[in-house]
Amino acid sequence: MKLKAIVSHQIDDQVKWLILESDEEDTKGFFIYYYLDEKKAYDSWFSTIEDAYKSAQSQYNIQKEDWRELNDE
Repeated sequence: MKLKAIVSHQIDDQVKWLILESDEEDTKGFFIYYYLDEKKAYDSWFSTIEDAYKSAQSQYNIQKEDWRELNDE
């Protein structure tokens, strides 16, 4: 599972978009990757997808319905 959400241009932050990715096979959790641009990003790990959703909502006002599924490239 891999989801993407765009950060609103009204948010005063360098982060442009987020990728939420399942890592259930390895760490048994979920990562959010915070992209500053195509080459720069940092991440946070969450034990549940609900915790990841809550973090994105509190930091960037991204709602569950704002996430879009990405195809593997």
